[in-house]
Amino acid sequence: MRKTDYLLLVVICLVALAGYLFFHSTDNKTAKLLIIQHDNKVIERVDLEKVTAETRLDVPVQDGTLTLMYDKKGAWVESSPCPEKLCIHQGKITRAGQTIACLPEKVLLTLTTPGKEAEFDAIIR
Repeated sequence: MRKTDYLLLVVICLVALAGYLFFHSTDNKTAKLLIIQHDNKVIERVDLEKVTAETRLDVPVQDGTLTLMYDKKGAWVESSPCPEKLCIHQGKITRAGQTIACLPEKVLLTLTTPGKEAEFDAIIR
């Protein structure tokens, strides 16, 4: 490798590091609102800034009970009666715009910012 190849490699690494730091530092400081929906109906809206301890919420679903947990940083599904448990494997959501969906049980967890809750991305006619 030549000297310019090493320089190009260093520049690419620095740009990647700067992008990583930018995207992981900007969204963590905003207020987050957790919206919990079951069968297209909002069950609960939780302002995560006001949460003081880890909280458990049991959602009655068709096949049993879906248990979700949330704290000041985010939310996750702890247990679900669905067959493949994909909602559990999605892990914890901590950034606005992230979603956990349990399709067999029709449960949707969404993190959003309080002002952007009613905004539409697009309207198609």
